[in-house]
Amino acid sequence: MERWEIIERYILLAVGMVLLVLAGWLVFVRSGVERFVFISLLMPCVYWVFWQALYEDKLGTDEPPSAGERFMYAIWLWSRRLVLIGISSLLAFAAVVVIQKGSSLRDYGVVALLFFLSFMAGWVAVFGSGRQKSMSDDRVVHRERRKRYE
Repeated sequence: MERWEIIERYILLAVGMVLLVLAGWLVFVRSGVERFVFISLLMPCVYWVFWQALYEDKLGTDEPPSAGERFMYAIWLWSRRLVLIGISSLLAFAAVVVIQKGSSLRDYGVVALLFFLSFMAGWVAVFGSGRQKSMSDDRVVHRERRKRYE
């Protein structure tokens, strides 16, 4: 591991600890509805910081995954699938509603856009994202992850 990677890991761990302290403060000190909103926005950030610090660079290694890594991967996989399948379903439903309500050329463009976004959300829900910004390696990286965490 290079020096900058070690520094990055320590910084991410420190940021994660600060975010956990902030989450604890929100839970135990603050009151009201806004604390639930802030916690629901903060917890994915906390998760991402710890995943990046501890496990992100282990995909290409031969080292077997630890129980913590498997647990965090399962949380990420199913939360990603639930959220994105919900978004995909909402977008597809919106496209169907637009089809039923309108018939102008602009409406067909909106329908095409909604179906495209629905497809993309569904794709990422099932396969996740790869290392590139295109869809070309999504399935390959998905197979690598599935093989690692089986």
